[in-house]
Amino acid sequence: MTEENLTSKVFKKATTKEGMGTIGGAAIGGWVGSSVGIAALGTAVAGTLPIAIVGGAIGYLGVKAYKNNNKNKEPEEILEPEKKNKEDAEF
Repeated sequence: MTEENLTSKVFKKATTKEGMGTIGGAAIGGWVGSSVGIAALGTAVAGTLPIAIVGGAIGYLGVKAYKNNNKNKEPEEILEPEKKNKEDAEF
């Protein structure tokens, strides 16, 4: 695999909605984790990387859940969520 091919694949994945959610979640998690330390069993580690990983996972799963939620709705519900029942819309 050439370096150019690998780079283009990485950029294609990073520019998807899930990729953007993961990058954003990891950035926010790293920012929050930079001021946190994790200590257990007599050892300690900076919280930047572990919390960035958790933030990235939350960002990815959040985007997936939002996409799946919108897929399950009918197009009218997405555009006009307040008119779920046609009878309620008439009042």
